[in-house]
Amino acid sequence: PNVGRGHHLVAMASVNKLLLSLLVVLLGTSVLCIEDLAETIDDSPKATLGLELMEEKMDNLQFSFMELFVHVKELGELFTNNQRTIEQNQLETNHLMNVLEDRLAANVSLITSYSKQILDYQTICANHDEIRKELSAMKSHPRGRLTAKTKSPRTIKSCQEANSPTSGIFKMAGINGGDSFDVFCELESFDGGWLVFQQRYNGSVDFYRNWMAYRNGFGDVGGEFWLGLEKIYQLTKEGTWELIVELKDFHDNYKYARYSEFGLGTEREKYALSELGTYSGTAGDYLKYHKGMKFSTFDNENDVDDSRHCAEEFHGAWWFSNCYYTHLNGQHSDSDDTTAIKWPNSKSGLKFTRMMIRKV
Repeated sequence: PNVGRGHHLVAMASVNKLLLSLLVVLLGTSVLCIEDLAETIDDSPKATLGLELMEEKMDNLQFSFMELFVHVKELGELFTNNQRTIEQNQLETNHLMNVLEDRLAANVSLITSYSKQILDYQTICANHDEIRKELSAMKSHPRGRLTAKTKSPRTIKSCQEANSPTSGIFKMAGINGGDSFDVFCELESFDGGWLVFQQRYNGSVDFYRNWMAYRNGFGDVGGEFWLGLEKIYQLTKEGTWELIVELKDFHDNYKYARYSEFGLGTEREKYALSELGTYSGTAGDYLKYHKGMKFSTFDNENDVDDSRHCAEEFHGAWWFSNCYYTHLNGQHSDSDDTTAIKWPNSKSGLKFTRMMIRKV
């Protein structure tokens, strides 16, 4: 802008100089003409009149040039003002351009940030099924979560020997010289030391199984599982063991039942619920109606009612009597269907159940 303004001033000075030079030349020529006429024209009245007319014309011409000079000067000032306005507008335009560039840079940075967030969300959404399973598992375990991530390499004889601040999977020493096996030890609730032998929370494992499956166990101790009737019998046949049953419905209402003693009979005795001690808790003393009952599956009927086949009728396996008050190995369903996981006082099927034992 300063260079343009300098060019403008130089141009205006040149125009003014040119006009002044032209005016001086014209005025000088006029004077010379007048002097020449004065020397050549006589003093007669007629000649005098012609001279006066000539002087008048020269005066008019001089006045016209003066007017032209003033007009040109006004145009020059107008041009200068316009140039200043243009320069001011240019400054404002430059300022606006700088502001727009700054805002554009900020928007680009913001868009980049949003793009990164979108990519992160897309990554999360791509794993939404796994996330839902994790959340479901977390909700389904009110007092500790069964997960293989907490597996310990140590071999223990009971969960009371786990010596760990957190619940998790441990390797249990084989019974009667048998192979070792994985167990889940609940070490954080009810003073810890509990061995979990049944777990339900999302219906991922089918519990409508035959006798051998319930005898030997099935599922994964890091998820839904049944440890096995033979293992439970071998564990509880020596000493006194207590039992806790945890329950949770599909509205996340939690209850539990605790019994001071628990034990099973032999396989020949069909793993009957031979021992069940004093009740305490919030779920109600309903397991007592199954005390002394033999375990039944759809292929090994042992309930007391010869006219019914409870395991087949209710699609599960349990210490059925005629047929049940409680049934924790039924179908995982949020319904009032009789085949669902049941405990009295629950209007519909249960979402979460866990059965665990501890040596007294």
